[in-house]
Amino acid sequence: MNKDLKKPSIMDGAMGTELMRRGIELPLPLWSSMSNIDQYDQVLNVHKDYIEAGSDILTTNTFRTTPRTFIKAGYSQNESEIISEQCCNMAIAAAKHAVKKENTLIAGSVAPLEDCYEPLHFPGKEIAKKEFQLIINNIIRNGVDILLFETMGNFEEIESALQVSNDIDIQRWLSIVLKNNNSILDGTELNKVVDLANKNKIDMVLINCTPIHIISDALDMFLEYRKGKWGVYPNAGENMPTKDGEFVSKIDDESFCRAIEDYITLGASVVGACCGSTPNTVRKISNMIQKL
Repeated sequence: MNKDLKKPSIMDGAMGTELMRRGIELPLPLWSSMSNIDQYDQVLNVHKDYIEAGSDILTTNTFRTTPRTFIKAGYSQNESEIISEQCCNMAIAAAKHAVKKENTLIAGSVAPLEDCYEPLHFPGKEIAKKEFQLIINNIIRNGVDILLFETMGNFEEIESALQVSNDIDIQRWLSIVLKNNNSILDGTELNKVVDLANKNKIDMVLINCTPIHIISDALDMFLEYRKGKWGVYPNAGENMPTKDGEFVSKIDDESFCRAIEDYITLGASVVGACCGSTPNTVRKISNMIQKL
C-alpha cells in the first residue's frame, strides 16, 4: 500500500438483498427481521462469508427489528415488543457468533422508524425519541462496539436519534442517504446535516445506500464541512433500489471498486457496500486495498 494512504477499515455488504439472492423471501414490512429467528443459520452464514471476504466490521441484522414494524405486520403492542426484542437479541448473537478475530468490530444498526426511502413519513420527534430509546437500549444491552444510525434521510429524525444517544459510552456512527449532491432525502442541505454531526461529536459520518455517482458528486461539499473521520458504503445500483431491494440495473464490481479506491484516496477511513452487494463485492474491495 502507498505509504501516504492509511488502510481503511472494511464494512460488510448487504444482508437483506443477500438473503434474497440466496433464495429467502423477505416480504415487507418485516423485510429481513424475522430471518433472525426463522433463518438464523443463513444470517450467520452471511456474516461468516463477509468476514472471510475481508470485512473488519459486521453490521447487525437489526434494521427492521422494531415494535413499530411488527405492529404494521399485524402484531399486538405487547407481542411486537416481545418479538422485536427477540429478533434484536438473535441478530446480535449471530454477528457475535460469526466473529473469529478479536479485532472484528460489531456495529449495531439503527434504521429510520418508517421506510428509509420515505423520510416524510417520520412520526415526529417526541414519538421518535421514545422509540429510539427503546431500540438503542435493546442493542446496547447485547454489547456492541459501535452504535450505527444508518440510511438516515430525515433531519429531525437524525436530531432525535442523536439527542437520545448522547450519553452512551461507545462509538456513535451516523450514515446518511442522499437525494442528490447537496441534500439528504428530505431535502435538508448536506452541510446542515454534517454540521449537526460535528456538533454532536459523532465519531464517524458516512454515506450509505446511495449510488456512487451521487456520492462522488457530493463529496466536495461533504468534505468541506466534515471535521473528523468519514466513510462510504454505497449501494450497488446505478440508481436507488425499490422498497424491496430490487435494482433495475447494477454496477459491476470492478467499477464499484474503482469508485471505492477514489474515496480511499480522498481519505475515507471506512469503506464498504450496501444494498445489492455480495461477499464477492467485499472480497474485491479487500483485494484492491491490499494492492494500493
